[in-house]
Amino acid sequence: MFAARNLFKYNAQVLKNVAQQRNMSVISTPARNKVTKGEMIFLAGAMVIGWSAVPAWVLVNIKNYRNKE
Repeated sequence: MFAARNLFKYNAQVLKNVAQQRNMSVISTPARNKVTKGEMIFLAGAMVIGWSAVPAWVLVNIKNYRNKE
């Protein structure tokens, strides 16, 4: 019991020290190179396709999922 309690205290101290070392400062500035409209459209399209791929796959194959019983 005491060993577990000491181990818990030690782990808590280690986690506390790790969290304290993560202090960072970030200075936000405007972009150096503007992203073109074509690039924005391409990236937005890629995100929409990525988000829609799995639900579309499920909807296309829903008959296969229902017939497995």
